[in-house]
Amino acid sequence: MLRNSDVSTMLQKVRVAQTRARREGDGGVVFVEETADPFGIEAARGNAEMVFDRPSGSSRPIVGPVIVFAKRVARRLARWYTKPAATQQTVLNRQMLDVDERLARALRRTNDRVDSLLLQLDDLERMAAQGSGGSPQAGGTPGVEPTVRRLLSYSAFEDRHRGSQEVVRPLLEPYLQYFRGCTRVLDLGAGRGEFVDLLAEGGISAYGVDSDESQVAVAREAGRDVRLEDGVAHLRGLRAGEVDGVFSSQVAEHLSVDELVTSIELVHRKLAPGGVFVMETPNPEALFIFATFFYVDLTHIKPIHPEALRWAFEVCGFEDVQVVRSQPVPDSARLVRIPDALAGSPGWDVLARNIDQLNDLIYGYQHYAVVARKSSPEAS
Repeated sequence: MLRNSDVSTMLQKVRVAQTRARREGDGGVVFVEETADPFGIEAARGNAEMVFDRPSGSSRPIVGPVIVFAKRVARRLARWYTKPAATQQTVLNRQMLDVDERLARALRRTNDRVDSLLLQLDDLERMAAQGSGGSPQAGGTPGVEPTVRRLLSYSAFEDRHRGSQEVVRPLLEPYLQYFRGCTRVLDLGAGRGEFVDLLAEGGISAYGVDSDESQVAVAREAGRDVRLEDGVAHLRGLRAGEVDGVFSSQVAEHLSVDELVTSIELVHRKLAPGGVFVMETPNPEALFIFATFFYVDLTHIKPIHPEALRWAFEVCGFEDVQVVRSQPVPDSARLVRIPDALAGSPGWDVLARNIDQLNDLIYGYQHYAVVARKSSPEAS
């Protein structure tokens, strides 16, 4: 018997495979866009019939009539031999086109059925999420000791190690540009709700979800629409196309691989066509983060390389996937460059180049975000 986790994993693999088949034609199957003649069958019918009597002609003024007459005689003499084969080929061509047409109709029906099943799956997941409550119980996670809950009280941790809300807000402001024109934005792992506040100030309807009770309490005290819910459960409860923008900052590094890929795939399914998803996380390309803030957080699982996260977005069906790096390490923390006054000294150029390379490797950009869009019918 399959356990619930086995079923979830199997369904996840089906969704990812179906998404990749639509985009890339995995396994030789390509889902073709609906057009008047998507498979080119009607266009091919005009070439199915073999032509026997092609017009004869010659542009030569004197011998031209003789050449035309000779062509007609040669063609009529050869017709008794070639016509049966050509007739048979014409019949075969028509039969093959009929088979192609039946296959095309079956493929369209299969494609429609897959879409219908995915919509039914969305409905079932939404009902299951609503039936289970989809959110932690007030008072914290059952079975967790009060001392542990205090230790993992993320609001107090953010205040001490990430910075006050006044510090965090300017770090999030650059991401507002990606949500211009959106009508409904979800902040996954909204925390204290700084980005929800920024979106609201920009006239964009937004709300957030977070599973940490202390964070949600701070957000609600500030009058922000942040709900105490698990992010994956909330996504499953959404209707397809219910949001046209999703933001997630400093969440990916807290998730297992299965949770991360499931979250990305669910966002893709629930976004409206043309919607945008921005996911920010610490940048392991800058070794500085490992000696400072990354492992200070007990809930961090592991860092994620930008190219790995880009690949996860692409596999889950997103298009126009970009990596945007941000928050360079301050110059005061970087290695000091060799003074120009020492230029020309033996080995000066080698040492200067090595220091530049070390600065790039150790003290690069502290964070990056993957910015991606769901394709829209108009763009296809």
